[in-house]
Amino acid sequence: MRVLSSLIVLGVALLAQPACAQAPTSPVSVTGGQISGADNGGVRTFLGVPFAAPPVGDLRWRAPQPVVPWEGVKETRAFSPVCRQTASWISNPQSEDCLYLNIWAPEKAEKLPVIVWIHGGGYFGGTGAQGLYDGARLTRRGVIVVTINYRLGIFGFLATPELSAESPEHASGNQGIEDQIAALRWVKDNIAAFGGDPERVTIMGESAGAESVAILVASPEAKGLFQRAIAESGNGALPLDPGEDANFDRNTAEAQGAAFMQAQGAAHIADLRRMDADTLIHQAWAPRVIVDGHVLREDMTTTYRHHRQNDVPILVGWNADEGKDLAPEILGTGEFTAASHKMLVGKLLGHAPSDALLAAYPGRTDAKAYAAINRLTTDWWGWRMWYWADLQVKAGGAKPYLYYFVHSPAEPATPCGYGCQAGHGAEIPFVFDQLDQDPRAWSDADRQLADQLAAYWTNFARTGDPNGTGLPGWPAFDGSDASIFRIGTDAEVKQRGAMPDFGLFAQ
Repeated sequence: MRVLSSLIVLGVALLAQPACAQAPTSPVSVTGGQISGADNGGVRTFLGVPFAAPPVGDLRWRAPQPVVPWEGVKETRAFSPVCRQTASWISNPQSEDCLYLNIWAPEKAEKLPVIVWIHGGGYFGGTGAQGLYDGARLTRRGVIVVTINYRLGIFGFLATPELSAESPEHASGNQGIEDQIAALRWVKDNIAAFGGDPERVTIMGESAGAESVAILVASPEAKGLFQRAIAESGNGALPLDPGEDANFDRNTAEAQGAAFMQAQGAAHIADLRRMDADTLIHQAWAPRVIVDGHVLREDMTTTYRHHRQNDVPILVGWNADEGKDLAPEILGTGEFTAASHKMLVGKLLGHAPSDALLAAYPGRTDAKAYAAINRLTTDWWGWRMWYWADLQVKAGGAKPYLYYFVHSPAEPATPCGYGCQAGHGAEIPFVFDQLDQDPRAWSDADRQLADQLAAYWTNFARTGDPNGTGLPGWPAFDGSDASIFRIGTDAEVKQRGAMPDFGLFAQ
Protein backbone atom coordinates (compact mmCIF):
# COMPACT_ATOMS: atom_id res chain seq x y z
CA MET A 1 0.00 0.00 0.00
CA ARG A 2 1.39 3.37 -0.94
CA VAL A 3 1.40 6.00 1.77
CA LEU A 4 -1.15 8.66 0.94
CA SER A 5 -0.10 12.27 1.24
CA SER A 6 -2.37 12.96 4.22
CA LEU A 7 0.47 14.65 6.08
CA ILE A 8 -0.16 17.81 7.98
CA VAL A 9 1.85 20.94 7.44
CA LEU A 10 3.88 22.06 10.36
CA GLY A 11 5.00 25.01 12.25
CA VAL A 12 2.93 27.86 13.60
CA ALA A 13 -0.65 27.78 12.37
CA LEU A 14 -1.16 31.52 12.73
CA LEU A 15 -2.09 33.41 9.60
CA ALA A 16 -0.05 36.43 8.65
CA GLN A 17 -2.16 39.56 8.83
CA PRO A 18 -1.57 42.92 7.19
CA ALA A 19 -0.64 45.73 9.53
CA CYS A 20 -3.05 48.58 10.13
CA ALA A 21 -2.86 52.06 8.59
CA GLN A 22 -0.65 51.05 5.69
CA ALA A 23 -0.34 53.39 2.74
CA PRO A 24 -1.90 52.04 -0.48
CA THR A 25 0.36 51.34 -3.44
CA SER A 26 -0.09 52.85 -6.85
CA PRO A 27 -2.44 50.80 -9.05
CA VAL A 28 -0.87 47.86 -10.89
CA SER A 29 -2.44 46.45 -14.07
CA VAL A 30 -2.84 42.66 -14.05
CA THR A 31 -5.01 40.10 -15.79
CA GLY A 32 -8.59 41.18 -15.08
CA GLY A 33 -8.02 44.81 -14.13
CA GLN A 34 -6.08 47.02 -11.74
CA ILE A 35 -5.14 46.26 -8.13
CA SER A 36 -3.74 48.28 -5.24
CA GLY A 37 -1.79 46.73 -2.38
CA ALA A 38 -0.12 48.07 0.75
CA ASP A 39 3.22 49.78 1.26
CA ASN A 40 4.95 48.26 4.30
CA GLY A 41 8.08 50.36 4.52
CA GLY A 42 10.10 49.09 1.60
CA VAL A 43 8.01 45.98 0.91
CA ARG A 44 4.81 46.10 -1.12
CA THR A 45 2.19 43.45 -0.38
CA PHE A 46 -0.68 42.43 -2.61
CA LEU A 47 -2.92 39.94 -0.80
CA GLY A 48 -5.89 38.05 -2.19
CA VAL A 49 -5.15 38.60 -5.89
CA PRO A 50 -7.42 36.45 -8.11
CA PHE A 51 -5.60 34.17 -10.56
CA ALA A 52 -8.65 32.21 -11.79
CA ALA A 53 -12.42 32.38 -11.76
CA PRO A 54 -14.18 31.18 -8.60
CA PRO A 55 -14.55 27.37 -9.01
CA VAL A 56 -18.15 27.32 -7.81
CA GLY A 57 -21.47 26.16 -9.22
CA ASP A 58 -20.98 24.63 -12.65
CA LEU A 59 -17.20 25.27 -12.36
CA ARG A 60 -16.86 22.96 -9.35
CA TRP A 61 -14.35 20.23 -10.36
CA ARG A 62 -13.62 21.81 -13.73
CA ALA A 63 -10.13 22.94 -14.70
CA PRO A 64 -9.46 26.52 -13.51
CA GLN A 65 -11.04 29.13 -15.77
CA PRO A 66 -9.81 32.65 -16.65
CA VAL A 67 -10.07 35.46 -14.12
CA VAL A 68 -13.36 37.36 -14.16
CA PRO A 69 -12.56 41.03 -15.03
CA TRP A 70 -13.56 43.82 -12.64
CA GLU A 71 -14.15 47.57 -12.87
CA GLY A 72 -12.05 50.17 -11.12
CA VAL A 73 -9.14 49.41 -8.78
CA LYS A 74 -9.48 46.30 -6.63
CA GLU A 75 -7.99 46.57 -3.15
CA THR A 76 -5.74 43.59 -2.40
CA ARG A 77 -4.79 44.28 1.19
CA ALA A 78 -6.32 41.28 2.97
CA PHE A 79 -6.00 37.55 2.49
CA SER A 80 -8.78 35.70 0.73
CA PRO A 81 -10.73 32.93 2.46
CA VAL A 82 -8.86 29.64 2.58
CA CYS A 83 -9.97 26.75 0.39
CA ARG A 84 -12.58 24.42 1.88
CA GLN A 85 -10.83 21.92 4.12
CA THR A 86 -10.99 19.81 7.24
CA ALA A 87 -7.58 20.73 8.66
CA SER A 88 -7.82 21.37 12.39
CA TRP A 89 -4.95 23.87 12.45
CA ILE A 90 -6.68 26.35 10.10
CA SER A 91 -9.41 28.48 11.68
CA ASN A 92 -9.81 31.28 9.13
CA PRO A 93 -12.96 31.67 7.02
CA GLN A 94 -13.27 29.09 4.25
CA SER A 95 -14.83 29.21 0.81
CA GLU A 96 -14.84 27.35 -2.47
CA ASP A 97 -14.07 30.78 -3.93
CA CYS A 98 -10.40 30.59 -2.93
CA LEU A 99 -8.19 30.77 -6.02
CA TYR A 100 -6.12 33.75 -4.96
CA LEU A 101 -2.43 34.43 -4.49
CA ASN A 102 -0.31 36.80 -2.40
CA ILE A 103 2.74 38.82 -3.42
CA TRP A 104 5.59 40.38 -1.44
CA ALA A 105 7.77 42.65 -3.61
CA PRO A 106 10.48 45.20 -2.78
CA GLU A 107 9.86 48.77 -3.78
CA LYS A 108 11.51 49.76 -7.04
CA ALA A 109 12.12 46.12 -7.94
CA GLU A 110 13.34 45.35 -11.44
CA LYS A 111 13.70 41.88 -13.00
CA LEU A 112 14.14 40.15 -9.66
CA PRO A 113 13.97 36.37 -9.26
CA VAL A 114 10.61 35.05 -8.11
CA ILE A 115 9.83 32.31 -5.56
CA VAL A 116 6.36 30.73 -5.75
CA TRP A 117 5.54 28.86 -2.53
CA ILE A 118 3.15 25.88 -2.60
CA HIS A 119 1.88 25.07 0.87
CA GLY A 120 1.71 21.60 2.36
CA GLY A 121 -1.09 19.96 4.23
CA GLY A 122 -1.60 16.55 2.66
CA TYR A 123 -3.83 17.99 -0.10
CA PHE A 124 -6.59 18.30 2.50
CA GLY A 125 -5.49 21.42 4.40
CA GLY A 126 -3.34 24.53 4.46
CA THR A 127 -3.22 27.96 2.87
CA GLY A 128 -0.73 30.36 1.35
CA ALA A 129 -1.54 32.83 4.13
CA GLN A 130 0.09 31.03 7.07
CA GLY A 131 2.32 33.28 9.11
CA LEU A 132 5.50 31.28 8.54
CA TYR A 133 5.12 31.89 4.80
CA ASP A 134 5.29 35.68 5.10
CA GLY A 135 7.71 36.68 2.35
CA ALA A 136 8.75 40.08 3.67
CA ARG A 137 12.15 39.07 5.02
CA LEU A 138 13.09 37.15 1.88
CA THR A 139 12.21 40.14 -0.31
CA ARG A 140 14.91 42.13 1.48
CA ARG A 141 17.37 39.67 -0.07
CA GLY A 142 16.35 40.69 -3.56
CA VAL A 143 13.56 38.28 -4.50
CA ILE A 144 9.81 38.47 -4.98
CA VAL A 145 7.73 35.94 -3.04
CA VAL A 146 4.35 34.59 -4.15
CA THR A 147 2.18 32.22 -2.11
CA ILE A 148 -0.85 30.50 -3.60
CA ASN A 149 -4.02 28.65 -2.68
CA TYR A 150 -5.28 25.59 -4.55
CA ARG A 151 -8.35 23.38 -4.21
CA LEU A 152 -8.09 20.69 -1.55
CA GLY A 153 -9.68 17.41 -0.56
CA ILE A 154 -12.80 16.33 -2.42
CA PHE A 155 -12.91 19.66 -4.30
CA GLY A 156 -9.37 19.36 -5.63
CA PHE A 157 -8.86 15.66 -6.31
CA LEU A 158 -12.07 13.99 -7.53
CA ALA A 159 -11.99 11.85 -10.68
CA THR A 160 -15.09 10.29 -12.26
CA PRO A 161 -15.83 8.99 -15.77
CA GLU A 162 -18.32 11.82 -16.29
CA LEU A 163 -15.85 14.52 -15.24
CA SER A 164 -13.24 13.08 -17.60
CA ALA A 165 -15.76 12.92 -20.46
CA GLU A 166 -16.77 16.58 -20.08
CA SER A 167 -13.15 17.78 -19.89
CA PRO A 168 -11.55 19.09 -23.12
CA GLU A 169 -8.46 17.10 -22.09
CA HIS A 170 -10.55 14.02 -21.19
CA ALA A 171 -9.00 14.02 -17.72
CA SER A 172 -10.08 14.62 -14.15
CA GLY A 173 -8.77 14.12 -10.65
CA ASN A 174 -5.88 16.61 -10.47
CA GLN A 175 -7.83 19.87 -10.19
CA GLY A 176 -5.67 21.10 -7.32
CA ILE A 177 -2.50 20.65 -9.38
CA GLU A 178 -4.19 22.39 -12.33
CA ASP A 179 -4.83 25.33 -9.98
CA GLN A 180 -1.10 25.46 -9.23
CA ILE A 181 -0.35 25.51 -12.96
CA ALA A 182 -2.91 28.30 -13.47
CA ALA A 183 -1.22 30.32 -10.73
CA LEU A 184 2.16 29.83 -12.40
CA ARG A 185 0.72 31.00 -15.72
CA TRP A 186 -0.60 34.09 -13.95
CA VAL A 187 2.86 34.71 -12.52
CA LYS A 188 4.48 34.33 -15.94
CA ASP A 189 2.00 36.81 -17.46
CA ASN A 190 1.93 39.38 -14.66
CA ILE A 191 4.95 39.29 -12.36
CA ALA A 192 6.94 41.78 -14.44
CA ALA A 193 4.45 44.45 -13.35
CA PHE A 194 5.75 43.96 -9.79
CA GLY A 195 9.42 44.00 -10.80
CA GLY A 196 9.81 40.25 -11.18
CA ASP A 197 11.58 38.30 -13.92
CA PRO A 198 9.17 35.79 -15.51
CA GLU A 199 12.18 33.84 -16.79
CA ARG A 200 13.61 33.30 -13.28
CA VAL A 201 10.79 31.64 -11.38
CA THR A 202 11.46 29.06 -8.66
CA ILE A 203 8.69 26.78 -7.42
CA MET A 204 9.11 25.80 -3.78
CA GLY A 205 7.05 23.68 -1.40
CA GLU A 206 7.07 21.47 1.68
CA SER A 207 5.32 18.14 2.38
CA ALA A 208 2.39 17.93 -0.09
CA GLY A 209 3.76 21.17 -1.52
CA ALA A 210 7.07 19.42 -2.17
CA GLU A 211 5.22 16.53 -3.80
CA SER A 212 3.47 19.14 -5.94
CA VAL A 213 6.87 20.50 -6.97
CA ALA A 214 7.94 17.03 -8.13
CA ILE A 215 4.71 16.69 -10.10
CA LEU A 216 5.12 20.08 -11.75
CA VAL A 217 8.71 19.26 -12.71
CA ALA A 218 7.38 16.08 -14.34
CA SER A 219 4.31 17.65 -15.97
CA PRO A 220 4.41 18.76 -19.61
CA GLU A 221 1.59 21.20 -18.77
CA ALA A 222 4.00 23.17 -16.56
CA LYS A 223 6.81 23.38 -19.12
CA GLY A 224 8.38 26.83 -19.30
CA LEU A 225 6.52 28.19 -16.27
CA PHE A 226 9.53 27.93 -13.90
CA GLN A 227 13.30 27.58 -14.13
CA ARG A 228 14.23 26.04 -10.76
CA ALA A 229 12.57 23.87 -8.12
CA ILE A 230 12.92 23.44 -4.34
CA ALA A 231 11.22 20.56 -2.51
CA GLU A 232 11.35 20.10 1.26
CA SER A 233 10.37 16.75 2.80
CA GLY A 234 7.79 15.24 0.53
CA ASN A 235 7.58 13.15 -2.61
CA GLY A 236 4.91 10.52 -2.22
CA ALA A 237 3.94 10.83 -5.88
CA LEU A 238 7.22 9.38 -7.12
CA PRO A 239 6.71 5.60 -7.21
CA LEU A 240 9.74 3.64 -6.15
CA ASP A 241 8.69 0.29 -7.59
CA PRO A 242 6.03 -1.01 -10.03
CA GLY A 243 3.88 -2.22 -7.15
CA GLU A 244 3.05 1.39 -6.34
CA ASP A 245 1.75 2.21 -9.82
CA ALA A 246 -1.80 1.15 -8.95
CA ASN A 247 -2.02 4.03 -6.51
CA PHE A 248 -1.82 6.48 -9.40
CA ASP A 249 -4.14 4.61 -11.77
CA ARG A 250 -6.78 6.72 -13.48
CA ASN A 251 -9.33 3.92 -13.88
CA THR A 252 -9.12 3.05 -10.18
CA ALA A 253 -9.53 6.71 -9.21
CA GLU A 254 -12.53 7.15 -11.53
CA ALA A 255 -14.18 4.03 -10.11
CA GLN A 256 -13.67 5.35 -6.58
CA GLY A 257 -15.13 8.69 -7.64
CA ALA A 258 -18.17 7.00 -9.18
CA ALA A 259 -18.68 5.03 -5.96
CA PHE A 260 -18.46 8.29 -3.99
CA MET A 261 -21.16 9.82 -6.19
CA GLN A 262 -23.39 6.82 -5.69
CA ALA A 263 -22.93 6.99 -1.93
CA GLN A 264 -24.15 10.59 -2.03
CA GLY A 265 -27.20 9.63 -4.07
CA ALA A 266 -25.93 11.55 -7.11
CA ALA A 267 -26.79 10.03 -10.51
CA HIS A 268 -24.84 12.67 -12.44
CA ILE A 269 -22.07 15.15 -11.68
CA ALA A 270 -24.64 17.95 -11.92
CA ASP A 271 -26.35 16.45 -8.87
CA LEU A 272 -23.08 16.50 -6.96
CA ARG A 273 -22.43 20.10 -8.02
CA ARG A 274 -25.74 21.12 -6.46
CA MET A 275 -24.84 19.56 -3.12
CA ASP A 276 -23.90 21.80 -0.21
CA ALA A 277 -20.16 22.20 0.27
CA ASP A 278 -20.49 21.58 4.03
CA THR A 279 -21.98 18.18 3.33
CA LEU A 280 -19.32 17.20 0.80
CA ILE A 281 -16.30 18.37 2.78
CA HIS A 282 -17.12 16.07 5.67
CA GLN A 283 -17.39 12.92 3.58
CA ALA A 284 -14.46 10.51 3.83
CA TRP A 285 -12.05 11.16 0.95
CA ALA A 286 -8.31 10.54 0.65
CA PRO A 287 -6.96 13.05 -1.89
CA ARG A 288 -4.14 11.90 -4.15
CA VAL A 289 -2.58 12.80 -7.49
CA ILE A 290 -3.09 10.34 -10.37
CA VAL A 291 -1.67 9.70 -13.82
CA ASP A 292 -4.58 11.35 -15.59
CA GLY A 293 -3.10 11.53 -19.11
CA HIS A 294 -2.99 15.31 -18.96
CA VAL A 295 -1.16 16.74 -15.93
CA LEU A 296 0.83 13.50 -15.72
CA ARG A 297 1.20 11.30 -18.80
CA GLU A 298 3.06 8.46 -17.03
CA ASP A 299 4.39 7.54 -13.62
CA MET A 300 7.07 9.95 -12.47
CA THR A 301 9.86 7.41 -12.04
CA THR A 302 9.54 6.58 -15.73
CA THR A 303 9.51 10.28 -16.59
CA TYR A 304 12.68 11.02 -14.63
CA ARG A 305 14.44 7.82 -15.63
CA HIS A 306 14.03 8.68 -19.32
CA HIS A 307 14.81 12.37 -18.77
CA ARG A 308 11.39 13.54 -19.94
CA GLN A 309 10.88 15.98 -17.05
CA ASN A 310 11.16 19.74 -17.25
CA ASP A 311 14.94 19.79 -16.90
CA VAL A 312 15.60 22.40 -14.21
CA PRO A 313 18.02 22.52 -11.26
CA ILE A 314 16.47 21.06 -8.11
CA LEU A 315 17.23 21.60 -4.44
CA VAL A 316 15.61 18.87 -2.33
CA GLY A 317 16.01 17.25 1.07
CA TRP A 318 14.57 16.03 4.33
CA ASN A 319 14.88 16.36 8.11
CA ALA A 320 16.44 14.09 10.72
CA ASP A 321 13.29 13.57 12.82
CA GLU A 322 10.53 13.31 10.21
CA GLY A 323 9.33 10.03 11.72
CA LYS A 324 8.40 11.61 15.04
CA ASP A 325 5.70 13.60 13.25
CA LEU A 326 4.92 11.43 10.24
CA ALA A 327 4.83 7.88 11.57
CA PRO A 328 1.51 8.26 13.44
CA GLU A 329 -0.06 10.02 10.45
CA ILE A 330 1.13 7.51 7.88
CA LEU A 331 0.39 4.41 9.93
CA GLY A 332 -2.81 5.63 11.57
CA THR A 333 -1.57 4.80 15.06
CA GLY A 334 1.00 5.82 17.63
CA GLU A 335 1.07 2.38 19.21
CA PHE A 336 4.30 0.87 17.91
CA THR A 337 4.77 -2.41 19.76
CA ALA A 338 6.92 -5.50 19.33
CA ALA A 339 3.80 -7.51 18.44
CA SER A 340 2.77 -5.13 15.65
CA HIS A 341 6.27 -4.20 14.45
CA LYS A 342 6.59 -6.37 11.34
CA MET A 343 3.05 -5.54 10.24
CA LEU A 344 3.61 -1.79 10.62
CA VAL A 345 6.93 -1.92 8.79
CA GLY A 346 5.21 -3.68 5.89
CA LYS A 347 2.40 -1.11 5.94
CA LEU A 348 4.90 1.71 5.73
CA LEU A 349 6.90 0.16 2.89
CA GLY A 350 3.92 -1.20 0.98
CA HIS A 351 5.42 -4.70 0.84
CA ALA A 352 6.78 -7.41 3.13
CA PRO A 353 10.05 -6.25 4.70
CA SER A 354 13.26 -8.15 4.08
CA ASP A 355 15.11 -9.87 6.90
CA ALA A 356 17.97 -7.42 6.40
CA LEU A 357 15.68 -4.43 6.84
CA LEU A 358 14.08 -5.89 9.97
CA ALA A 359 17.56 -6.52 11.36
CA ALA A 360 18.48 -2.88 10.72
CA TYR A 361 15.25 -1.63 12.34
CA PRO A 362 14.60 -4.22 15.09
CA GLY A 363 11.46 -4.31 17.21
CA ARG A 364 12.15 -7.04 19.75
CA THR A 365 10.77 -4.93 22.62
CA ASP A 366 8.09 -2.24 22.64
CA ALA A 367 10.71 0.44 23.29
CA LYS A 368 12.88 -0.76 20.41
CA ALA A 369 9.84 -1.05 18.13
CA TYR A 370 8.82 2.54 18.89
CA ALA A 371 12.30 3.89 18.20
CA ALA A 372 12.71 1.73 15.09
CA ILE A 373 9.46 2.86 13.48
CA ASN A 374 10.30 6.52 14.03
CA ARG A 375 13.79 6.02 12.59
CA LEU A 376 12.56 3.91 9.71
CA THR A 377 9.92 6.48 8.76
CA THR A 378 12.55 9.21 8.67
CA ASP A 379 14.92 7.11 6.59
CA TRP A 380 12.18 5.94 4.24
CA TRP A 381 11.11 9.57 3.74
CA GLY A 382 14.71 10.53 3.08
CA TRP A 383 15.05 7.67 0.62
CA ARG A 384 12.29 9.18 -1.53
CA MET A 385 14.09 12.52 -1.70
CA TRP A 386 17.48 10.85 -2.26
CA TYR A 387 15.98 8.68 -5.01
CA TRP A 388 14.60 11.73 -6.83
CA ALA A 389 17.98 13.49 -6.79
CA ASP A 390 19.76 10.28 -7.83
CA LEU A 391 17.40 9.83 -10.79
CA GLN A 392 18.28 13.36 -11.89
CA VAL A 393 21.99 12.54 -11.69
CA LYS A 394 21.69 9.25 -13.58
CA ALA A 395 19.55 10.77 -16.32
CA GLY A 396 22.10 13.52 -16.88
CA GLY A 397 19.72 16.31 -15.92
CA ALA A 398 20.37 19.75 -14.49
CA LYS A 399 22.32 19.89 -11.23
CA PRO A 400 20.55 18.62 -8.11
CA TYR A 401 21.42 19.79 -4.61
CA LEU A 402 20.49 17.44 -1.76
CA TYR A 403 20.33 18.40 1.91
CA TYR A 404 19.79 16.66 5.25
CA PHE A 405 18.51 19.02 7.98
CA VAL A 406 19.80 17.83 11.38
CA HIS A 407 19.33 20.98 13.45
CA SER A 408 17.08 20.84 16.52
CA PRO A 409 15.61 24.32 17.03
CA ALA A 410 15.12 25.93 20.41
CA GLU A 411 12.31 24.30 22.36
CA PRO A 412 9.19 26.45 22.89
CA ALA A 413 7.88 27.45 26.31
CA THR A 414 4.77 25.32 25.83
CA PRO A 415 4.77 21.56 25.05
CA CYS A 416 6.06 21.05 21.55
CA GLY A 417 4.06 19.29 18.84
CA TYR A 418 4.90 19.24 15.14
CA GLY A 419 8.11 20.69 13.83
CA CYS A 420 10.14 20.23 17.01
CA GLN A 421 13.57 18.68 17.10
CA ALA A 422 14.41 18.30 13.38
CA GLY A 423 10.83 17.24 12.70
CA HIS A 424 8.63 17.53 9.63
CA GLY A 425 8.60 21.21 8.63
CA ALA A 426 11.17 22.32 11.21
CA GLU A 427 13.18 24.00 8.44
CA ILE A 428 10.35 26.31 7.30
CA PRO A 429 10.89 29.23 9.73
CA PHE A 430 14.61 29.11 8.91
CA VAL A 431 14.06 29.14 5.15
CA PHE A 432 11.70 32.13 5.38
CA ASP A 433 13.87 33.76 8.08
CA GLN A 434 10.71 34.04 10.17
CA LEU A 435 11.80 32.71 13.57
CA ASP A 436 9.94 35.49 15.35
CA GLN A 437 6.61 34.15 14.11
CA ASP A 438 7.11 31.52 16.85
CA PRO A 439 7.96 33.06 20.27
CA ARG A 440 10.71 30.72 21.38
CA ALA A 441 13.99 31.54 23.08
CA TRP A 442 15.87 31.34 19.80
CA SER A 443 19.63 30.95 20.19
CA ASP A 444 22.38 32.70 18.27
CA ALA A 445 22.93 29.40 16.42
CA ASP A 446 19.26 29.37 15.40
CA ARG A 447 19.41 32.90 14.05
CA GLN A 448 22.70 32.31 12.25
CA LEU A 449 21.21 29.22 10.61
CA ALA A 450 18.09 31.14 9.54
CA ASP A 451 20.31 33.76 7.93
CA GLN A 452 22.29 31.05 6.11
CA LEU A 453 19.29 29.07 4.88
CA ALA A 454 17.49 32.16 3.62
CA ALA A 455 20.69 33.04 1.76
CA TYR A 456 21.13 29.54 0.27
CA TRP A 457 17.50 29.39 -0.89
CA THR A 458 17.45 32.89 -2.41
CA ASN A 459 20.83 32.31 -4.08
CA PHE A 460 19.38 29.18 -5.68
CA ALA A 461 16.36 31.17 -6.87
CA ARG A 462 18.72 33.72 -8.36
CA THR A 463 21.18 31.43 -10.17
CA GLY A 464 20.25 27.76 -9.74
CA ASP A 465 23.20 27.36 -7.33
CA PRO A 466 22.79 27.90 -3.54
CA ASN A 467 26.41 28.92 -2.98
CA GLY A 468 27.42 32.48 -2.27
CA THR A 469 29.93 34.73 -0.55
CA GLY A 470 30.44 33.97 3.13
CA LEU A 471 28.52 30.67 3.09
CA PRO A 472 29.95 27.20 3.67
CA GLY A 473 30.33 25.44 0.31
CA TRP A 474 27.42 23.26 -0.82
CA PRO A 475 28.45 20.69 -3.46
CA ALA A 476 26.09 19.58 -6.21
CA PHE A 477 24.80 16.07 -5.48
CA ASP A 478 26.63 13.41 -7.50
CA GLY A 479 25.23 10.28 -5.86
CA SER A 480 27.91 10.10 -3.18
CA ASP A 481 27.40 10.39 0.56
CA ALA A 482 29.89 13.24 0.71
CA SER A 483 27.78 15.36 -1.63
CA ILE A 484 24.74 15.34 0.69
CA PHE A 485 24.82 18.70 2.47
CA ARG A 486 24.22 18.41 6.22
CA ILE A 487 22.48 21.45 7.74
CA GLY A 488 23.09 22.10 11.44
CA THR A 489 25.78 23.07 13.92
CA ASP A 490 29.13 21.32 13.70
CA ALA A 491 28.25 19.24 16.76
CA GLU A 492 24.87 18.23 15.31
CA VAL A 493 26.37 17.27 11.98
CA LYS A 494 29.04 15.19 13.70
CA GLN A 495 26.50 13.45 15.94
CA ARG A 496 23.60 12.98 13.50
CA GLY A 497 24.97 13.32 9.99
CA ALA A 498 25.41 9.63 9.15
CA MET A 499 23.29 8.31 6.28
CA PRO A 500 21.15 5.16 6.52
CA ASP A 501 21.69 2.21 4.16
CA PHE A 502 19.33 3.30 1.40
CA GLY A 503 20.03 0.04 -0.40
CA LEU A 504 17.68 -1.64 2.08
CA PHE A 505 14.75 0.21 0.47
CA ALA A 506 15.57 -0.63 -3.15
CA GLN A 507 13.26 -3.20 -4.75
